[in-house]
Amino acid sequence: MSTAATVADPGPGAGAATDAPGGRAQRLDIQGLRALAVGLVLLYHLWPNRLGGGFVGVDVFFVISGFLIGGHLLAELGSTGRIRLGRFWVRRARRLLPASLLVLAAVTVAVLTIVPLSAREDFLHQVAGSALYVQNWVLADQAVDYLAIDAAPAPVQHYWSLAVEEQLYVALPLVLVAGLLLTRGRVGQRARRWWPVALLGVLAVASLAWSVVSTGTDPGVAYFSTLTRAWEFLAGALLAATRVRLGPVPRLVAGTVGLGAILLAAATFDGDGFPGAVALVPVLGAVLVLAAHDRGPVGWASRWRPVSWLGDVSYAVYLWHWPLIVLVPHVTDEPLGTVQKLAVAVVTVVLAWVSTAYVEHPLRAAGGPRGGARAGSRAGRRGTLVLAATLVTTLAVAATAVLGARSAVREQEDQLAEARARLLSGDAGCLGAAAMDPRVTGCEDLGDTLVPPPSSASIDDYVDPDCWAFFGVTELRLCGIGSDDPAAPRVLAVGDSHSYGYLPAYETLAEQLGWHVDVATRAGCSWGTRPQGGRTETYASECNQWKQALADHLAQSPPYDVILTTADQGGYLAEPGDGESAREATVAGHREAWAAEVARGSVVVALRDYPAGDADVVGCVEEHEDDAVDRCSRPRDEAIGAFDALARAVEQTPGSALVDLRDLMCTEDTCLPVVGNVVVYRNKAHLTASFVRTLAPYLVERVPVAVERARRSAPAG
Repeated sequence: MSTAATVADPGPGAGAATDAPGGRAQRLDIQGLRALAVGLVLLYHLWPNRLGGGFVGVDVFFVISGFLIGGHLLAELGSTGRIRLGRFWVRRARRLLPASLLVLAAVTVAVLTIVPLSAREDFLHQVAGSALYVQNWVLADQAVDYLAIDAAPAPVQHYWSLAVEEQLYVALPLVLVAGLLLTRGRVGQRARRWWPVALLGVLAVASLAWSVVSTGTDPGVAYFSTLTRAWEFLAGALLAATRVRLGPVPRLVAGTVGLGAILLAAATFDGDGFPGAVALVPVLGAVLVLAAHDRGPVGWASRWRPVSWLGDVSYAVYLWHWPLIVLVPHVTDEPLGTVQKLAVAVVTVVLAWVSTAYVEHPLRAAGGPRGGARAGSRAGRRGTLVLAATLVTTLAVAATAVLGARSAVREQEDQLAEARARLLSGDAGCLGAAAMDPRVTGCEDLGDTLVPPPSSASIDDYVDPDCWAFFGVTELRLCGIGSDDPAAPRVLAVGDSHSYGYLPAYETLAEQLGWHVDVATRAGCSWGTRPQGGRTETYASECNQWKQALADHLAQSPPYDVILTTADQGGYLAEPGDGESAREATVAGHREAWAAEVARGSVVVALRDYPAGDADVVGCVEEHEDDAVDRCSRPRDEAIGAFDALARAVEQTPGSALVDLRDLMCTEDTCLPVVGNVVVYRNKAHLTASFVRTLAPYLVERVPVAVERARRSAPAG
């Protein structure tokens, strides 16, 4: 199989060997660089603890694609004075789509047959996003979704980088055409040669600057954003545009230093501050290797047939490897061990060879002109037919994924409605928390019945947007439940999503105790005076604005009789002041906020945070319904963190008391994923609404006791 191909090659791991920009001699060294890049990504995904920075292989791919595609466009612009957009995009689609759609189709079938129902909706939505090449924005949206942060990785998550490249394949030629239109007739011959370089340089600098800023303020989005990655692509395009020519010795130095920079990044990076300025290391390393041409270690290694062959199939290796890593454990029912990882690597290479030889290459050849104008015309028609077929397939894959996701949601909703009806009917004995109560006897044996069905546990939440401020919201959202009697005790329930998750229990509390309960909760924000950190500067700023709105509400309202509060103890700590740790600042912030309200006549009751589930607790329970307690439980000392700011603040704040419900979720040594036939978690950090309803009677019992205890400890006066 020949390694020769034209310049118009696809992006990350793209298939065949490649001509240099402008149709010059073939560049086997580019195949060697591709082999290195895909090897780093593969090793990183299989053994992340061994090669923590292997993700920089994707950045190397961006540079290669920019060098090839940018060089191709600029060569056409220089020789013809125009860019044929339709021809360019048709060639891109014909070369990229068949292999990617084949993998997406295979993944869709696998998701519909072997993946637990609880994960299908998200996985299939990501398949649709990948088919439409917007997967990077799908993941960027999830990166700011508080309830999706801990979602299991989808088998097409890696398509984000392909989406970035496809978007740049659309944007770059449009930018060049716009520049051509603006400069036509306005610049001289010399300027016509250099304006594209200047334009690309300005765009690259702007993208790099935005990458640095965005990585500091919103790293989750910055990692996947086309705007923060464009400069890496443009760095390769600028190398092609400037036509750098080095002598033999400088090329050798460039190739060696460039490879060293890439390997240094792969060996030492851990993702912090990435892509930002630190991405300059692998990006400039890749630029240097390309500038070295066939000199240096990569150039020499590329002459070895296995290396150039791996570069030839690298696009397919990139496409196939991640779905296997994610899906194989669903088949084997166990995490990947060393033997399974080696098997995945071998199967990946075999599938890559098959799809390259029998899908990519034949369909590429279908559009290539041979044998004169008439033959070229026939080949062009064949290419058009191939393109039309791939576009239809794209829409079919996306539609199938969307319909499959909707079907999964409907099935989950039906199961959940049935489970809720049974739970609320009260005819099932001691479901849930009551099974942990030694005072309760004569419980009905429900066998293996679980409420909610594990496949719908992930959507078993209680939604009332009037009580909940999500990311992006800084004003206080306050909802009132319970008694409207002006004489009823006034209670405020405040905190983050862990407090919001108790809303079904707060309703029972208000109803049975005759209280009026105001609920004010916000994603990632606890009640305290100290500024709170967050995943990004933006989130921290928004949280602190919300906390100020809460403080203003408390100051302007009559004092509440009782304030209930809780927060994720594994969440964001307060920003430390001079001479204190973040933990000390968090406790101090609680104490200061609570003491101010106690001084006004309120008492504070803190609900001790509940234990955290395992990473994929919902999927584990779904796959092991019959023995979920044995297979999916978590040791108590892992589920319950050593640091408990709420408990420490109670110890330091007269007029406050603690309510602990962990005895209803954990034994002495283990915290359970299923209690009394009720699934405890809807994700690793949040409880199902069904289980919270079973906790309600214990809140009704324990909170008034804690209120009296807090009143007895309150300062006199």
